[in-house]
This record gives sequence, C-alpha cells and structure tokens, in this order.
Amino acid sequence: MAAGLRSERIQRTPAPVAEIGLDKIARTAEGLPLRDFLAIAEAWRIARALRDHRGNRSAAARSLGIGRRTLYTKMEKLGLVPTWTLGAPAANGDPRGL
Repeated sequence: MAAGLRSERIQRTPAPVAEIGLDKIARTAEGLPLRDFLAIAEAWRIARALRDHRGNRSAAARSLGIGRRTLYTKMEKLGLVPTWTLGAPAANGDPRGL
C-alpha cells in the first residue's frame, strides 16, 4: 500500500433506487421489454423534474442535464403534455386543445 493510504470500510447505504421505491416497480415490471421499462423510467423522471420546477421546462431540462429542445422531443415521444394544456381550447378555437 502507498505511504499515507489506508483501507477503510465504506458503510453501505441503500441505493437511491430503493429510496424512491423503484426497486418494487422494477420487480413487478420484469415482463416488460427493456425499451418499455426505460421509457417509463424516463417519463417518470421528466415528470418529476417538471413538477419540481413548477412546469418550467427550461429549468427542468437544466436539472436533467439535457437541452430544452431535447426535453420537448422526449415529452412529445413519451406523450407527456403540460397540465395547463389539458382541457383548454387551443388558440385556433379547437375545443380538443389541438
């Protein structure tokens, strides 16, 4: 061992996955294809970032470490829509919000 270095036992702490309950979800989702499971996890993380930043997509993208345009693309791909657009008529008058 190099001079001045010593070996210490690091305390094991529960993985972050266990803290947020994804361990149970992961076990119940064993039948899902990996692509679907990753999409669920990604959608969950994006939704949480949006909630944490009160819908501010720029701040959410920064916290996720991705660009704003990338966040928009992922939201569209995953079917995530801002809650303020649900049920509101579109600017063109379409009552479906489209």
